[in-house]
Amino acid sequence: MGDLLLQKSLRLRERIAKLRAALAAEPALLDAISRDEHLEAFLAFNLFLAIQDAVDLAAHVVSAHGLAIPATQREVFEALARGGRLSTDASVAMGALASLRNRIAHSYGDLDIKRLVTEMPHGLDHLERFVTELTPSLLTTP
Repeated sequence: MGDLLLQKSLRLRERIAKLRAALAAEPALLDAISRDEHLEAFLAFNLFLAIQDAVDLAAHVVSAHGLAIPATQREVFEALARGGRLSTDASVAMGALASLRNRIAHSYGDLDIKRLVTEMPHGLDHLERFVTELTPSLLTTP
């Protein structure tokens, strides 16, 4: 399973890079989003997929190491922190991203795409931190 998880972590890193490239490619991104719903959909969907990749990785590690039986996506990250496989700060940030994933998926309220894009670089930083911190656990997951 270790190879599968490493492949998933590489896919997550690729999604992060794709999103960073999209953010950098359009200097007037906030204006462009208001005119281009395809760009809006691309950014929201790829962020959704990146967060889902992180949730999947976390759930695999939690399950393989018998850390907990989490009831929510947020609890998956909390279990990793309690198990010493993720810092508390990263766990809190990833829990917040899991909530964002749900808002994107289920359109809870009106998703403020301009706020999403403005805050996306910080979210991508949190995703990178997560995958970096979790990588040692991926290497030892049976």
